[in-house]
Amino acid sequence: MGNKISSAEVSTMHSDAYADPTTNTDFYGGGSLSVDGVTGNETSFTTDFDKWHKYYVDVPIFASIIDTLATYAVGKGFKASDEVKKKLSKITGWGKDDFNSIMENLTKVCLTCGDSEAEIIKDKALRLTNLKPVNPGTMKVIVNGNGILKGYEQSVNGKKIGETFYPKKIFHLCWGRFADEIHGKPYAERVESIIKQIKQLTDDLGLRFHRIVKPVRLYEADTDNETEIANTITKLKQGYENCEFIVVPKGTIEAKDIATIPNAQDAIDYLNLLMRELIISCGVPEVVLGWSIGTTDASAKIVYLSFQQRIERIQKFLEEQIRIQLGIELNFEFPASLEPVTKSAGDVSEPIKTNAPVNNSPTTDNKKAGKMTNIMKKW
Repeated sequence: MGNKISSAEVSTMHSDAYADPTTNTDFYGGGSLSVDGVTGNETSFTTDFDKWHKYYVDVPIFASIIDTLATYAVGKGFKASDEVKKKLSKITGWGKDDFNSIMENLTKVCLTCGDSEAEIIKDKALRLTNLKPVNPGTMKVIVNGNGILKGYEQSVNGKKIGETFYPKKIFHLCWGRFADEIHGKPYAERVESIIKQIKQLTDDLGLRFHRIVKPVRLYEADTDNETEIANTITKLKQGYENCEFIVVPKGTIEAKDIATIPNAQDAIDYLNLLMRELIISCGVPEVVLGWSIGTTDASAKIVYLSFQQRIERIQKFLEEQIRIQLGIELNFEFPASLEPVTKSAGDVSEPIKTNAPVNNSPTTDNKKAGKMTNIMKKW
């Protein structure tokens, strides 16, 4: 026997233990990422709007999440003084907008791609007359060497349009700004890897189920005549496209499926997992999106209250930016709240108190109950 136990080698798997599982493996290893901040020189940034917009258009559930956030934030309208309401009622955007639709538009865009801008238009007396949304993919944000906003330039197809805008000429929503960045953080960027997987998986599943009805097949024809093969292909294609039967002489052609269709349940389960991860990452509960399978009434209330905090944060952000940049005071309304009504509107946590006299005299029913009690005591 040539093999001996003394010749055995001890593995080095301990080096891949939990202490540092990314060493010499193919695990995700993190890395570093710098922010687009102060450089010491004048610098600029233009958001990649076309890229993030494509995700919004291509992935319906992502668009639904963005639409839901914007609708809950500004969809019910706002409270303001009569003077402010009158002033804002004259704002028409590109000609057919109203102030609410403009703010909903800007909110969707800034959540999707991080930044949204609108041109502030005033009359000769410097009174606000209009707010016109622009494509953030055409707007260059310019800051000086200290990272302070200097202005904006608009370019289309590489050509500059008009003069440089002063900061006070552009209403700019910069959502999720991080450190000294000169731009916002897109929701789409944060969940890009999940979105790509969802899109790829839904396309694959669609193709998979399509191939059940129209499978890919290999046909063996009992001929090598190119004309006969071409005629056979034409007839097979016509029958295949129209889902009609085809009659051929026995033994002249044989069809074979070139691939088996595996069970898709694993893919569907993984798709549901990705959907849930996307929803959690964006902070919009399933129950708000209309998907409440497995959600109890009690848990739905807790989840909704958590969602309410996110919406109120967006509303606060919008209100402050409108106040700072437009000089307008208003408050967006929340569509539906589960919180108790405050005392100013009637405190539901305490019994209602009235000035009506309290009748402590026994009622007829109480008298009858007392008689029955005395009878039972005698027994």
